[in-house]
Amino acid sequence: MSSISNVDSDNKVKSDKLYELDYMRFIACFAVMIVHITANGIDGTGYIHGSFPYMVTLIVNRCFKFTTPVFIFLSGVTSFYSYRKKEFKYLPYIKKRLKHTLIAYLVWCVVYYGVYIYLGLYTMNVRFFIEHVMLGKMSYHLYFVVIITQMYIVGPVFYKLLKDSDRRITILIVSAIITCLCACYMNFQYADRVLFKYMFFYMLGIYVTLEYEKYVSWIKRNKVKITAGYAVSAVIYIMASYYGNVVYMYAWFIFSTFSIFFVYLIGLYLKNALNKIYSFIKLFGQSSYYIYLMHPLILTLMIMYTNNNGILSVTKRLIIYFLTVMPVTVISCLVFTYIKNRFKKYRKNKKTAVTA
Repeated sequence: MSSISNVDSDNKVKSDKLYELDYMRFIACFAVMIVHITANGIDGTGYIHGSFPYMVTLIVNRCFKFTTPVFIFLSGVTSFYSYRKKEFKYLPYIKKRLKHTLIAYLVWCVVYYGVYIYLGLYTMNVRFFIEHVMLGKMSYHLYFVVIITQMYIVGPVFYKLLKDSDRRITILIVSAIITCLCACYMNFQYADRVLFKYMFFYMLGIYVTLEYEKYVSWIKRNKVKITAGYAVSAVIYIMASYYGNVVYMYAWFIFSTFSIFFVYLIGLYLKNALNKIYSFIKLFGQSSYYIYLMHPLILTLMIMYTNNNGILSVTKRLIIYFLTVMPVTVISCLVFTYIKNRFKKYRKNKKTAVTA
């Protein structure tokens, strides 16, 4: 069945809903866990550089290392897609975005801080806590929240710039050049948390909200070129990573751009091929932010477990990480989201009954 006539949980079709985005989140969630787990095989305590297992792990790691650009792209789409048919108002927009993002972020900062104090990695210090929350340093992956918060704040400027222009492709090209140059030459401390290093990916997402039919048509017409571009750019990115080449960041940017197109292409395919399980994919998509926030904590605990139990084999450690981090994180977050949805539905029904 190629249509999405019965994929919605309420058995109603939302013709303007971009179902492929949920499949992209599904891919990106597993990709980010794979990247963080396999990083332990190619860092200083992993496999010997140049060995066969090192090369295999490096290839896997780099081929999935599109997660931050893809998540930022998805945020660009979802931030503004609903405003195609209604007036944009900054305060309601920013309130909704920051509320959803920052409450969960602050909760998980407290969780990470408490656990790391218990493990002896951090000490109790109010100034330390505030600084690490503000800079996204409580755990290595939380820099993303700092970036996306900046995007939400200035995003309406990008949106207006693209919406009011009849030269949108030109604007995208300029933003791509700025992003690439900033990624390559902006090297001060915490530069990885500055929005200009990722601006193009967010603006590309906004562009999709304004030119959705044109964008999807282009993706479908160029699927072979996009697939080839992803494969070739991945090879270049892997080689640049292996040799520590000066073109590493250029390779990263090109790979990230092709990856967004490639993952979108896969999302379009999966929304037709897997439409019968969309209710699960939708739940997974709703859980994606929690999965992103949680999985490094489980990974850290498992790293300490393998250290404390004298498990020296890198391969055994990676197998343990894969068998624990993914299922524990995914199941926990899906259960939490399911309960949260049921509770929201109960409150909504109760409120409706009271006002009826």
